[in-house]
Amino acid sequence: MGEKMKKGLSRSALEQFIRCPRCFYQQRKLGLKQPSMVPLTLAVATDALLKNEFDAIRGQDVIHAVWQEHGLNVRAFEHPDIDLWRDNFKGQRISHPSGVEVYGAVDDVWENLETGELHIVDYKSTSKQGEPSIDVGWGEGYKRQMEIYQWLFRQAGHKVSNTGYFLYVNGSKQGGFYREGTHGVMNFATTLIAYDGNDNWVDAKVVEAMECYNADDTPPKGDECDNCRYFEERLALG
Repeated sequence: MGEKMKKGLSRSALEQFIRCPRCFYQQRKLGLKQPSMVPLTLAVATDALLKNEFDAIRGQDVIHAVWQEHGLNVRAFEHPDIDLWRDNFKGQRISHPSGVEVYGAVDDVWENLETGELHIVDYKSTSKQGEPSIDVGWGEGYKRQMEIYQWLFRQAGHKVSNTGYFLYVNGSKQGGFYREGTHGVMNFATTLIAYDGNDNWVDAKVVEAMECYNADDTPPKGDECDNCRYFEERLALG
């Protein structure tokens, strides 16, 4: 089906295609880099802490407090490839009939002890008033992210639950720094959001993304693409 993507189609690349086919084509095929984003270093740190916390009880008969609080009969899934699945440059990978390798890196996987199904888990961090929600802001993108992961694991042959979990840690502004050595304290409230995904759309979008990639002409921009809007307004200013 035409030219292959050298590194495969990542979850983030598919999301980019959904948001703006033009940016997807220009970056993934033509090599035009998008403007750099400020690195979310605090999110990287909280992700690492959460992974360490669940890794410490992976394979053990231990009930984590968040599972107990929400009445979940699950455990941290033990699998020899868990570290590969969580590696941003490797992830869970499948070969798609379009000829591209599709992949994405999850944060964690929990196993349902009653059904044997796998629950995809995504860690999120924020600092805001009130409880986090996936129904506002970036929520639609988060939902697609979950559904792509569920689709990947199903394509790889795993029994996957429709229910995925977003584990949010919400930084409180009530913490502080104190002069005891160089330590500081930031308190986090934890929120677990269950989401019932539907991945029926993913396969068709992979096909569309590859058709876009293999096209000879640059596609139109996305309706709400901030990058395209910025470049157009800048050109208009001369």
